[in-house]
Amino acid sequence: MKKLWIATELFYPEETSTSFILTKIANKLTEKYEVEVICGEPTYDKNSAPNSNFVLNDKVTVTRLKSGSGDKNSLVARTFKFVSLSLSIFFKLLTKVKKEDKVFIVTNPAPLVLLIALLKKLKGFELAVLVHDVFPENTIPAGIIKSKDKLIYKILTWFFDRAYASADRLIVLGRDMEDVVQKKIGGRRNAGKITIIENWAETENIVPRKKSEVDPYEKDIIEKVVFQYAGNIGRVQGLLELLEIIKEVKNPDLLFYFVGEGAVKKQMQEFAVSHQLQNVQFAGSYKREEQNNILNRCDISIITLSDGMYGFGVPSKTYNVLAAGKPILFIGDAASEVGRLVAEEQIGYSFNHQQKKEILDFFNNFNADTENIQDKSLKARQLAEEKYSEEVILNKFKEII
Repeated sequence: MKKLWIATELFYPEETSTSFILTKIANKLTEKYEVEVICGEPTYDKNSAPNSNFVLNDKVTVTRLKSGSGDKNSLVARTFKFVSLSLSIFFKLLTKVKKEDKVFIVTNPAPLVLLIALLKKLKGFELAVLVHDVFPENTIPAGIIKSKDKLIYKILTWFFDRAYASADRLIVLGRDMEDVVQKKIGGRRNAGKITIIENWAETENIVPRKKSEVDPYEKDIIEKVVFQYAGNIGRVQGLLELLEIIKEVKNPDLLFYFVGEGAVKKQMQEFAVSHQLQNVQFAGSYKREEQNNILNRCDISIITLSDGMYGFGVPSKTYNVLAAGKPILFIGDAASEVGRLVAEEQIGYSFNHQQKKEILDFFNNFNADTENIQDKSLKARQLAEEKYSEEVILNKFKEII
């Protein structure tokens, strides 16, 4: 069998989305290749108990490299870790990969994209890239680089555009990302390199359940209409802006529930305390095996992307929200993949960040009895089963890589 090398920061037993996705893909591709993985050491989930729903195929060979540690919310610490790990992976592959092999990477950590593109020139192997992040474009909405006019942004763009274009296959997560990446790599002349493969829904492990079954003793969860955000509470979700709207909500039937950790969580908690927001609750991070209960503690799931994030990412949690049969409240660009999905499949509600009055009116006038939530829930679950199941999506990866 031909050899496939997978290079990544995160891999099994980590349960973060990138690790989970790449581990599942690696397992699937053992049907076609001899799979070897080079990755960093477990960081986020190294002390977690084994998850029976997440296992590594014993045909996958894994080499782990020291990747350092530090505060994942510190930009300096993360940058140092990403550069050092990317260099370690580069030198390891330099000694091992052959021209007849294939290499598969994901776009984080970003320095690895540049180094693997250089290695491809040296070795001549076939390269496939799973685009989770469009770098450096995604640094603008994140506030890391303040303007596209900055010299550092222009230099990074020049290098990364050529690195992305050097791949033989670019796998993107949605139609908006396809549009952005096509422009990044030189328009139509390289468009044939791009394939859309969405993230998948864990339809076997995540199923619709009633709130009363999940939390029979939580009165607020059961009696109120719960709008839940579950996932990374980071810089590019626009959640602080959402809290500004929630502050004005007068509808006593609503509860806003934010679950997870991230760079802006402390700010959000301080905001909620200072404005005495009785309709806002927070909870900490959760394990992947807890997702079914977490996602079923709500009536409506919130998915947000801040202004300027068009084409730069598709939240992977979207598809497990569908599996749980939850209507989506999407706040972001209507032309983004999630915005289109909500509109085309009639599985929820969609607003952009400029529609502050409309969002506030939506919350204040929301009545679960008249919003046909059950119909949207059934459509969401059906969509997950028919179009975004793990089997359907993993077969797409097997076919294209």
